Amino acid sequence: MWSIQGEFRGRSWAAVAEWFDELHREHDGFESHQYMRDIVASVLASGAANRLGVTTSMHDLVVVSLDARTWYYETIRVFSPSSLPPVPEGFVMLTFNGRKKRRQGGREILQCPVVEAVPAFWRMVEDKFGIVR
Repeated sequence: MWSIQGEFRGRSWAAVAEWFDELHREHDGFESHQYMRDIVASVLASGAANRLGVTTSMHDLVVVSLDARTWYYETIRVFSPSSLPPVPEGFVMLTFNGRKKRRQGGREILQCPVVEAVPAFWRMVEDKFGIVR
């Protein structure tokens, strides 16, 4: 069994939620990141937070499965509006990077309207990690 190490150790969904809430309180215009807060809140409400590891890369979410059947370098990344390259206004971009996709020379990219961010995140989590909320 592989263990999650490095940046995924010791970072909780609650801590990420608190950090996004702090950014929201302290920075004007952070409302554009609301879908990030919604995804984090949905994980906390799902009962699956203990099965998904999380860290942030700037304001992006990087998520791994903590279940033994997936590899530690298979990640879902939710890009924030402040990412480079920029995500078009009103949209969210999610990517999946995994060992199977790497052998094929690429990654899976999903772009959808912001209003679909939470359902799109959970569809990708279920499809890639087999975890449902």
